[in-house]
Formats: sequence, structure tokens, C-alpha cells
Amino acid sequence: MVGVILVADDNRGFAELVAATLEEAGYEVVTASTGLAAVAAVERENVDLAVLDVLMPGISGDAVAERLRQLEPALPVLLMTGSDEHFASASGLPVLRKPFPQDELLAAVRRLNPQE
Repeated sequence: MVGVILVADDNRGFAELVAATLEEAGYEVVTASTGLAAVAAVERENVDLAVLDVLMPGISGDAVAERLRQLEPALPVLLMTGSDEHFASASGLPVLRKPFPQDELLAAVRRLNPQE
């Protein structure tokens, strides 16, 4: 069974592109445009993996990841960033640098997704 993936990014166009890539690969996708909406999605959906933008208004992706860890300790999280600065997650979570090729996204998801 293919799992449900949460994609959270304040850039709706980019979130839709990521979601389309994942859906084409057979995943069910839930999207959120803010960090708080991402937390709410995990509270109401059975999410198997979260793909979070680092720089979102209100609450950053790495802060969302920390909240998700409290809700679902085993939930795998993949961070994305388009920042020009070298971003290394203090939490040790994997990070994809935007823009990234579709196959890089899918490979990262497959490594983290317990449903694979």
C-alpha cells in the first residue's frame, strides 16, 4: 500500500509541482501552505511522510518538524530549502535544495517512506 505524503510549502505553485510528481509516482498527497496548516494536517490525516519547506511564514519547516515529532515520533520528515545560504538542519533531518530534479525528490522519499 502506498502511503500518504504531506507537502507543505508557502509557494503554492511549487507545492503543486511537488505534489504532482509524487502523485504520478503513485502516492496520495495532502498539501498545506503554512506550517500551522501542516501540523493540523498531520493531526487529522494518517500521514506517512512529511515534506516541508524550511522558510514558511509564521513557523519554519524545521520548527514544524519538531512539533510533528511530538505528535508522531516515528514520522519521517524531509526538508526543502531554496535559501541561498547553506542550510544544515540542526535536527539532522535530510534536506533537498530547491530546485531539485524530480528523480532526486522521489529517491529521497523512497529512502524515508516506511511504505516502500
